[in-house]
Amino acid sequence: MNRYKNSPEHQQGLTLIELMIVMVLAGMLTSWGVSQWYHYQQALRLEQTAQQLLAFLTRLQADANWHNRNALLWFRPGKIWCIGSGPQVASCTALADRAFTPEHLDVELQGYTQKEMGFYGVRNNAQAGHILLGNHAGRIRLVLSAKGRLRLCSEETAIRSLPLCEP
Repeated sequence: MNRYKNSPEHQQGLTLIELMIVMVLAGMLTSWGVSQWYHYQQALRLEQTAQQLLAFLTRLQADANWHNRNALLWFRPGKIWCIGSGPQVASCTALADRAFTPEHLDVELQGYTQKEMGFYGVRNNAQAGHILLGNHAGRIRLVLSAKGRLRLCSEETAIRSLPLCEP
């Protein structure tokens, strides 16, 4: 009746070992993909926050130049941090137009120049300094030159399209 039952030429399906190998490979690729996706998201959030801070400071610089007034920066570090200009307030959430608060809470304010930093309306100059943002993906430095130029660079490892900081 069923004379080909044990014949290797007529086997159908996978053996248990083959199935286990396929499952282990699929699991390894999935775990690698998830970790890479997490790192990509972290890098993207860090770059977006740095670009948003750059846009905020550019707007603040243009406003100081337009109205020919000083716009000195203040920093409020902490878990929920903010950077602003003008009079300081007790809470970062109370400010709207004159302060920057990050959209992503995993991006930290890791350092900044410990001196007065900001923009001067006369001749569009600035007090030079830097702001350092970071998370698990790396660190990005926002550099403010004395001539008012703002630029971004990444420290240690290249983050997305940003160049490495020069020593």
